[in-house]
Amino acid sequence: MTNSKVSKRFDQYILRGKMRQEGFERWRYVFSALSKFNGRERKFFIELYIVNPGLSPKAAVISQKSRLAISEADLQYALAGTEAAAHANDEMDVKPSYVLVKAGIFGEGGKQMNKFYASSQFAFVKNTDSFKVGECSFSSKGLSGSVLVTAQDLRVRPELLCNVGAMSWDLKFERSIENNPLYNRKNYLWIPIGTKTLFSGSVLVDNQEYVVLPKSSNGYIDKSWGETLNSPYFHISSGRLTSIITGRQMLNSCFALEGEFSGKLCAVINLEGAKYSVSNRKIFKKDVIIHDCSQLSDTAEGEKVHWSVSIHRGKFVIDIDIYCKASEMFVRDYEMPQGKRCLLKVLGGTGNGEIRVYKKVKKNLELLEHANINDAICEFGQTEEVGK
Repeated sequence: MTNSKVSKRFDQYILRGKMRQEGFERWRYVFSALSKFNGRERKFFIELYIVNPGLSPKAAVISQKSRLAISEADLQYALAGTEAAAHANDEMDVKPSYVLVKAGIFGEGGKQMNKFYASSQFAFVKNTDSFKVGECSFSSKGLSGSVLVTAQDLRVRPELLCNVGAMSWDLKFERSIENNPLYNRKNYLWIPIGTKTLFSGSVLVDNQEYVVLPKSSNGYIDKSWGETLNSPYFHISSGRLTSIITGRQMLNSCFALEGEFSGKLCAVINLEGAKYSVSNRKIFKKDVIIHDCSQLSDTAEGEKVHWSVSIHRGKFVIDIDIYCKASEMFVRDYEMPQGKRCLLKVLGGTGNGEIRVYKKVKKNLELLEHANINDAICEFGQTEEVGK
């Protein structure tokens, strides 16, 4: 499939101007793969997070890094309450500046590995039409790279905020259903650029090999860019739907919802040729999206997290309910561009549920589609200032 001109624009690095001093750009790739050892399917993610690249281009600065020792002079300044003491304290509130490659695996025993680079190491490679940082390459057609975090790495640098492990990948992909930006304002942009993406290739995690097949990859790609990360943060998406009405797998269907944007969500839902979308152009008009994320107790399967969404758009009503096992979720941390030791903590995992589409007919609702949702990405996040 040939990418549209709009998509080609967003395949590029777009962080410019003042946002290079206080802003972020995040590329995300999610896909499923099968273990060569036991045939078990797992969900993987690879992310590129660029934050404040203009602040410290020659060295990666992690704002969560604590000062391991305090000098006698620092102590005296602090006791005296002098201006120098305030300056010394500011050292703990520096803004982050780096390129982060984050990779991992969702589900039971899930994990994430982080590799930080100076922004000057992030470069466009013209002959391959791709971006490269360290051993990792990102293009509009494929990904390759690796991350490695040892126990010694975490002992020396706990600010890496990840797990011990190794992951490498060599992937090709084709975006079969693309979208324009759903939220596009001066200070923030979100585009589910590959709402349904077919991945192929291989992944190696801690010496266990997985094969990625296009038909079962359930791939998803999105990009976001702006002054600061959303908080609260809400996201659900999936490209693996099966109609309960016909019993058939819906091969040309997918959806993605994300926010919060001024308390609202943006959404795109493709169901076998029918498309429903709510973008920022209509977000404050008649379209309404009600959403919630809550924890439930289930004695049979333990704690669960419930994502619920109800979209009212014109003559249509779309209801989505997805459930995740709390035991199969974990938290990913993202430093906010503004620093101040502030993290966006995102609880994420995969879940299953249902989607219903109704059409309003006078005072009644006519059911147009009812489908099962499988292998959905489910995320909820809020900011937290470390130490408070």
